[in-house]
Amino acid sequence: MPHPIQSRPTPWTTIILVCGKCSRKLDGGFGPDGDDSFRTAVKDELAERGQRRAVRIVETKCFGLCPKKAVVAVNASAPGQLLTIPRGTRSGDALSQLLPS
Repeated sequence: MPHPIQSRPTPWTTIILVCGKCSRKLDGGFGPDGDDSFRTAVKDELAERGQRRAVRIVETKCFGLCPKKAVVAVNASAPGQLLTIPRGTRSGDALSQLLPS
């Protein structure tokens, strides 16, 4: 007999999906020195804001939208809007678009 489906609580209130293919193509381009991946830069910004445990950032496969010199990201709660975030964008500016107000 199969095991029953179980539910587990998480501390997350938001999940952000980031295209791993875009991230690898850029090889950095974010953060104070431009050396960090988008995911790392956003995680650091969330930590500074005290929101690190509330937001989960997950690298995914390709979304099918391949911008030049940018990363595709989406708030999983708003899947109707993919954001293309250009290399060098400040993490705070990206989060203002990705996180609900």
